[in-house]
Amino acid sequence: MRIFHAASRSGLCLRAAALALVLSHLPALAGPFATDKAFDLTVNVGGTYNGANDTMTGGATSAPVGFATVDGTFSQTSGGNLSAINAAYNNNSAAVIRVGYRGLPLVLQTAANSSAVTLIIPSLGETVTFSAQATRDANVEDIKNYIKKTGGDILNRLQLALVKFSPVDPIAGNPGSLQARMVGDDFDRNFTQMASNIKGGGAGSDSVNNLIGVGMSVGSFTQGGLTNSVVTLPLSYTIRPDANPGRQITLYAPITVSDVGGAKSYGVNLGASYRLPLTDAWAVTPGLGYGISGSVDLGSAAAMLAASLTSQYTLRMGGFDLAIGNMVGIYQSSKLTTPDYSFDPKIRNTVLRNGVMASFPTQMMGRSLALEVSFVNTIYSGTDLYSNVYNEIGVTLGTNKSANVERSYLRAGLTYLAGQNDIRGLRMNIGYWF
Repeated sequence: MRIFHAASRSGLCLRAAALALVLSHLPALAGPFATDKAFDLTVNVGGTYNGANDTMTGGATSAPVGFATVDGTFSQTSGGNLSAINAAYNNNSAAVIRVGYRGLPLVLQTAANSSAVTLIIPSLGETVTFSAQATRDANVEDIKNYIKKTGGDILNRLQLALVKFSPVDPIAGNPGSLQARMVGDDFDRNFTQMASNIKGGGAGSDSVNNLIGVGMSVGSFTQGGLTNSVVTLPLSYTIRPDANPGRQITLYAPITVSDVGGAKSYGVNLGASYRLPLTDAWAVTPGLGYGISGSVDLGSAAAMLAASLTSQYTLRMGGFDLAIGNMVGIYQSSKLTTPDYSFDPKIRNTVLRNGVMASFPTQMMGRSLALEVSFVNTIYSGTDLYSNVYNEIGVTLGTNKSANVERSYLRAGLTYLAGQNDIRGLRMNIGYWF
């Protein structure tokens, strides 16, 4: 029965891996960035805009100018700054001002000899004209306030479009986003970091210590032509009772800083998980989490709730251990209000993350070590994201952590990631538990 159970799990994992490989090679979206920044501005004078294919035709069109921040971008939409981008522009011109907003087009359109400004967001089917003020610059200010605060659900609908079309959204849809980090943290903490622990036996005659976990993870990902650099400090505290050290409660608070095109984002993920061994070879771990992420530069802030269940099954093979991990989780955005923005885009995804890991005992400089090779695939369903599928191949070397009563261990590794829409990247990590 136990062999059949393991084989069933292995078959499920392999089928999921095959599906992920197929999906990750679907045709990729073209990179949406006109420059090496997350925001850009193009000014056309005397031409027209076609929202169906995001093109400007006729007239005189400037070269796109890139900006690292949302405030820096919109500060250039006043008349004098637009003239600096396109010398043909003046406050009486008929003009199309295209803003690349994290890869999503927003358009400001003006008629000749008019102060009115029309906002067009093709992805939302949104067209609104602002004409209450006497000047174009004042009407543009009204548009900024509309997007930030006074537009009803416009900001939430815009955010929902961004997780689908933007490769660098800080909330979801790419490996540097809040949601993806929470998914990866849940699986890594409850499977890859602890999988070979399951075979280590129960209580020993000696007392065991609780574990403080510290480390660093550094990732670099190519997303839509831009590079997203992500640094995480994975802090945790694990409680291991003497009576049964296999039953472990882990509290965690990884802190993350990311940079894409000069725009900084910050995030923290708070949560707890409880590992419950069902047999010597099998354990399940339910977990709950709450994450927040904010970026003044990208004009974004969000909160996310998480609930996950991870299964770990370990087989003793000839000379190595084979661990099988399966996780299902629900990750849902929650309302978060800041002085400038209010967000609840109602992102909700069910995530399946499946992996296999082979652990080989080895010796180096007289020390017992474990070399681990893993393959993990992740599939998102629910809210449509820029990348719904990821595959990861990892290699880790560390001290042998095969016993539940181990008082400390160290591991370091390298992971290669490939995702749908040509997302690629590397992540290096090191962790120490003591």
